[in-house]
Amino acid sequence: MEKTVIKFYANWCGPCKIYGPTFERVKQDLKDVVNFVEVNVEEDEKNLSGQYKVKGIPMTILLEGDEVKKSHSGRMNEEQLKQFILN
Repeated sequence: MEKTVIKFYANWCGPCKIYGPTFERVKQDLKDVVNFVEVNVEEDEKNLSGQYKVKGIPMTILLEGDEVKKSHSGRMNEEQLKQFILN
């Protein structure tokens, strides 16, 4: 089953700015294993933030196929994010 990680953020969000480089490093490490999507909640034309009921940012959601397996509100460090995705 295909895994997708979606990060919801906004450009003005301080914690999002701190989380961004961490997300990018993990994205580079796992790009052959997982699909990564980033959604700016202020430019979310597909309303994914509404579909996935995003109430706070940054928020990270793990999908397997079309099913939400887990979500995390707030930042994670590299190890936490990798564990979130792989376990």
